[in-house]
Amino acid sequence: MSTEYQILSAFRTWRDVARERYSADSLPEDEALIAAAENPELLKTGGQFPELLVWAKPLRRVVGYARVGTTDIIEDGSDPLLFQPDLSVEVPKAEPSEKTAEPEAPVEALVETPPAESKPTPRRHSRHREDNPAATAAKDILKATESGSRRGGKRRAKADNSAQEDKNLRSWAAFEFARLDAFARPEPLAGAGLRVVPDQQGGLSLDWELPELPQKKARLFRIVSDEQTFELDPDFGEHRAVTVGTKWVDSAPLTTAYRMYQVWMYEGNSEHDAVQSQPVLIGEKSYIHPISGIELSAAGSEVKGQWESAEHTHRVAVFAVPKNERLTLARRNEIATDTANLQGFRFQPQHRGREYKFVAQRFVTINGLELASAPSEEVTINVPAEVMAVPIQVVEKDDGFDTTFKVTWQPPHSGEVRIYRTATAPDPDLQFNEIEVDQLEGFGLARRDWANDLEGEKSSCTVTWPDDWYSIFITPVNVVGNQAQVGKTHSRVRVGAITNATLHERVNSQLLTFGWSEEAHEVTAVFGETGTGQHIGPTPETPGTSLVSIHQEAYQDEGGMRFPLPGPGDIALFASRVYEGHQIWGEPVVLHYRGVRQFSYQLQVIGGRLFLAIFSDRDQPASQQLDQFTLRIHRSRLPLEPEDGDEVLTRMIDGTTNEPDEAQFSPGISAGSLRPVDQQVVKYWEIDPQILSYPASSLMRLFIRQPADSMAPVNALIDPDPAQLRLNTWNRG
Repeated sequence: MSTEYQILSAFRTWRDVARERYSADSLPEDEALIAAAENPELLKTGGQFPELLVWAKPLRRVVGYARVGTTDIIEDGSDPLLFQPDLSVEVPKAEPSEKTAEPEAPVEALVETPPAESKPTPRRHSRHREDNPAATAAKDILKATESGSRRGGKRRAKADNSAQEDKNLRSWAAFEFARLDAFARPEPLAGAGLRVVPDQQGGLSLDWELPELPQKKARLFRIVSDEQTFELDPDFGEHRAVTVGTKWVDSAPLTTAYRMYQVWMYEGNSEHDAVQSQPVLIGEKSYIHPISGIELSAAGSEVKGQWESAEHTHRVAVFAVPKNERLTLARRNEIATDTANLQGFRFQPQHRGREYKFVAQRFVTINGLELASAPSEEVTINVPAEVMAVPIQVVEKDDGFDTTFKVTWQPPHSGEVRIYRTATAPDPDLQFNEIEVDQLEGFGLARRDWANDLEGEKSSCTVTWPDDWYSIFITPVNVVGNQAQVGKTHSRVRVGAITNATLHERVNSQLLTFGWSEEAHEVTAVFGETGTGQHIGPTPETPGTSLVSIHQEAYQDEGGMRFPLPGPGDIALFASRVYEGHQIWGEPVVLHYRGVRQFSYQLQVIGGRLFLAIFSDRDQPASQQLDQFTLRIHRSRLPLEPEDGDEVLTRMIDGTTNEPDEAQFSPGISAGSLRPVDQQVVKYWEIDPQILSYPASSLMRLFIRQPADSMAPVNALIDPDPAQLRLNTWNRG
């Protein structure tokens, strides 16, 4: 509620209480009180309402109580100073007996006495008129001095300054008009029309049209109104004016959301005759006060609009569009539709950094219909742009050839979103801070790193991870003008590929060498069964057995990665690095290990004969029939390869060595079903005694002699002590 309305309401409460002590015509009228509420300075000067000076001091106290909200003191009359006149003017006390009050200046010559010889006009019985016209007139005069209508608290009809110049106005008072017949059902005159529009002086201009009517000597038009709907009866509204013309200007300000007008026509042979005739309704029309005095403010992302509320407002529709748009008052532009907006609205525009215009339109409910006022004047406000940190969602995609990232975000209210792709992290102090755009490059976000196209999609883009980058940082930046707000950086890291991986057999252990992976902190070897290399992994949730992990420095010191393998199977190598507390694994490199089959041999003299025994740590592969060997002897040194020196002839003895074997000595050895060294020997190969013709310093050595099989385990033959291979060790007797 506005201050003026609070003061006016307090004035009217004071006047109602004062009427219990003083006569109504000694108190200020509504028009004077309205003027004083709008301009309290009139309580000092009086202005065009000198009657205010009589009550200046009490009314100033009323103003004070109204401003602090303690109007209950006025209602209970507990402050005696509120009802003491300011000037030493005699103010008559109200008498309990009913008297005929003298009419005030605006209702001069209210009654003209007709000539004695004239025949009195027959009076029509109505629902309001008494049988004694004199008594009725006396009561009406008293009521007219208080209100001008049968509704208490309304002001009398009083011509304003502009109306005094209207020669068509008449001074007939409300009580002088005949009452509407109690059984009448008024309908607007066919062909007549009433229009109410504001004029340039702030008043309301009423004009009406009439159809062709039989000419009467006298025709009066009575205007009544109220700040709410009322019955189709001139005595239920406030008596405003009487005119013989077809227009009138109402300069009284509205006190509620709308004002309802009724214009009634009275016809007769004279004006005296006309006022006693039954009224004819010309029309009923409401004027709805448009929203005015809209105050706009912007705070952050919110625009707030305020105006003074008005009683009887049903709702206020608010429309908002950017200033450069032509059409504002369209349903699609209505905002805040879920509230009545009686005193204002709150609105968050979709975009900032723009100027918006707003229009408000008041709606009231009259006789069950929702009616609209004229639109308010357009008011504009610049919604300041505010940079903000824009969160992004990053989804990685790998098609086996390229790695890309789908970056999506919600477009901010203003400005543009730039996505930067960098190989190194931007300055950590930059995140969530507002800086100037020109400073971005100094913090690690250069223009060349700008990854998205502002002319394309406004809420997503695709970022490619270059093949030679092992770290990528994706950073969103909201730019408005020359201001930038850096959001949260999303990062991904990876390691390079392991190259040239080779497994070297060392019989009792294996050595793995490879080219060290780019950006890798360590490499882990995982062992699994043959054929599972692509499925095993270094993490607890993946199958496989982790053999060993090695850092780059240890790898360089040891010349490779050493470990004993349990047998044939697959080995997967995983390079990894630790980033932000997480271990990032690279793609595996898988090697197949065939395993190793170890052979050994011994020379023995049994019964004066020299024998060779061969052992194996595992069974012969099913793909191979017999193991092939060759025994070589060299006169001066240890034989170095299967073709070095001379081949020694042997013959196989199956079972015991005590019985001679009929087989002939022959080159080469074919062996099957060899046993481990800790088991009983079942096969021997007797060495041809002809080797005794070699010098005693000659050395013998056994070699494996069979084609390589890529699927079979690697064969390894372990020599005994070299002293056991000298011929003179066995030729002593």
